[in-house]
Amino acid sequence: MAEKAVKPRLDDDRLLSMLQELETDSSQYTFGTLRAQRDRAVKGYFQRPYGNEEDGWSQLVTSDIQDTIEWILPELLDIFVSSQDAVVFDPSREADADGAEQATDACNYVFYKQNNGMLVLYTAFKDALMVKNSAIHWRAETKRTKTCVPLRNVTAEEMAFALAEGETEDDFEKDSLQQVEPTPMLDPITGQPMLDELGQPVMEPRYNVKIRRVEERKTIKVEAFEPETLLIKRDWTSPMLDDCPYVARIMEVSLSDLREMGFDDVTADELAGSDEPGNGIEDSIRRERTSETGGDLFLDDEQGVNADDESQTKGYLRIEWVLADKDGDGIAERLEIYRLNDKILSCEECAQVPIATGSPILVQHRWDGMSVAETVADLQLLRTELMRGVVNNAYLANNPRKTVLTDVNGAPKANIDDLLDSRPGGIIRQYQGDAVGMEVTPFVGNQMFSMMEYIDHMREQRTGVSKNQQGLDPNALRPDRTAKEVVITANAAKQRIKLIARIFAETMVKPIFKGILKLLTEGDMEKIAFRLRGSFVELDPNEWRDSYDMTTNVGLGTGDREQQVSVLGAIFQTQMGLAQSPLGPMLITPKQLYNTQAKLMDLTGFKNVNDFLTDPQDAKLPERPQEPPPYQLKVKEMELAAEAQKFQAEAQQEFGRTRMEDERKQRELKAQNAIQALNDARDAARADAELASRERIELAKLQMERERMNHDFQMKQLDVAKAVEVALVGSKAKINDAATDASTGEIAAEVTQ
Repeated sequence: MAEKAVKPRLDDDRLLSMLQELETDSSQYTFGTLRAQRDRAVKGYFQRPYGNEEDGWSQLVTSDIQDTIEWILPELLDIFVSSQDAVVFDPSREADADGAEQATDACNYVFYKQNNGMLVLYTAFKDALMVKNSAIHWRAETKRTKTCVPLRNVTAEEMAFALAEGETEDDFEKDSLQQVEPTPMLDPITGQPMLDELGQPVMEPRYNVKIRRVEERKTIKVEAFEPETLLIKRDWTSPMLDDCPYVARIMEVSLSDLREMGFDDVTADELAGSDEPGNGIEDSIRRERTSETGGDLFLDDEQGVNADDESQTKGYLRIEWVLADKDGDGIAERLEIYRLNDKILSCEECAQVPIATGSPILVQHRWDGMSVAETVADLQLLRTELMRGVVNNAYLANNPRKTVLTDVNGAPKANIDDLLDSRPGGIIRQYQGDAVGMEVTPFVGNQMFSMMEYIDHMREQRTGVSKNQQGLDPNALRPDRTAKEVVITANAAKQRIKLIARIFAETMVKPIFKGILKLLTEGDMEKIAFRLRGSFVELDPNEWRDSYDMTTNVGLGTGDREQQVSVLGAIFQTQMGLAQSPLGPMLITPKQLYNTQAKLMDLTGFKNVNDFLTDPQDAKLPERPQEPPPYQLKVKEMELAAEAQKFQAEAQQEFGRTRMEDERKQRELKAQNAIQALNDARDAARADAELASRERIELAKLQMERERMNHDFQMKQLDVAKAVEVALVGSKAKINDAATDASTGEIAAEVTQ
């Protein structure tokens, strides 16, 4: 049998050449096609001019891209941040249950507490929504923190002892040693001052000093970096990078940063000569993202060695993860390489690619997908043109162009300077009647609004960002719409955002937590101590496995959370009903009831469940008393039987007394009721008699008044009759006197005749 040929090992020169070729191939795509697309998206987000603007006309740029991204972000973050655990590790074996639960708590603590997880997700999500994809890097790093410990009035031995207590090599802070007034030395046995040969106290020198203590601690850092500095093999077909042949992160570092990483043999010239891939063609994107004026105020760092402080010399470090057969066994290993442009600093095997990337819209068989900015870019351009047209039309409608009459030589018959001055109320000097006219421009803005509403509708269909998410829909208050219909409409509008959340969960959040768990279980991590559910815990990652099944909490937005609270409430009612049934002990346990209530509190925003409920596993159950011997049980039963008989007799006597007392009270109550009834009847008869008497008196008064009125009427009639009679008598007397006078006159006349 022929022996298997052994391939030569991959030396540093061949490895460096291979890495440079992979970098060049990836850079051509990243800094070419992707760069142009990202540049347009960033300019659209920051509402930069399109380049087709004209002087004197509207240069407005609408904010469709920015508005869409900023409305999607809150709901996406709420999905992952609103729950206590963004990712849950599920055990695949019963023995892993405790380890999986501890891993869940520890990884969420590392991500959200040790690192600002909310800010990491915000940055990554915003990058993906704006510039096609995001980039997140997690790694273990050793932090060196320097603290100064002041020591006052100490001896030389005490200073030496304080230095020996440090875990690392401590030293005195420069120029901090100060001698103070010495004190007498004390005898360690008697405690009295020690004396010299002359009988004088032996003085011991004392000092004030500061000890510089450097502590090293290994932590896990999760960082969202610029996706423009992420290189991926151009023909890779998935956003999952575990099996990608080449992944690289380009970092701008200083010489001081390399020293902290442990690369002490790098010179300032070597670092300054390591330039950025693509010769800095990414500057335009960085300028757009860091300057209000599109880069006019952006200042590049000077290239070359920093003459003032060599430690601040900057260059570009490549951190690369490549599949290569370095040992010549015919199987490619995953290598993690730190490299400057033409110098490999380190090369070690690793178990994973600690980079996660993702896009809101995946393109099948491609690692780079599409951004939300791309889906809205053409609508923003169209809306910008329409808005500019409306504004320009308003300009012309408010300040129309003027027509000027000229003579045969083309000379205007009005003052041109006056015409060019469009001040309100300005004077136009004319040399002839009707020399100036107005070109009326009709306002057509109302006709544009329906078109812009159609564009808004198109944007809602593409992105899922609807008016329902930006405030209360006026149609939601219509009486013909039910609450369920409104909820269905709102949930339907969120389907695209939920899909984006699911994509981010699978392509970014899951790999991050899987990577954090991998780093925690590598064997050299310190124990993690933190406060969990109201109590302090200390977890040892070395006791866990390096992989568990993971469940990502996606879809816990406001609407879904309310639905889950409602469903869990119904589940709890069902559990309580089953617990009270004969099958309760077989179907329901206190731990299950606790889990339901704990989940309800988690969904409502209360993180410390133990402030309100006690875990049945932590509850202290009362100790069961020891059973007495059988004869004691017999005696106890007899005593209990005697007590029961005595209690029964006393109960019967008490019952008899109670019954007699009740009967007596009933009789007294009946007698009181009868007396009360008699009194009520007597009072009623007295009241009736008084009422009848008052009625008789009133009737008598009325009768007397009537009789008085009749008497007065009769007296008035008599008076009238007497007056008439007197008048008649007087009239008769006057008549008689007149007749007498007449007859006397006649007689006298006759006599005279």
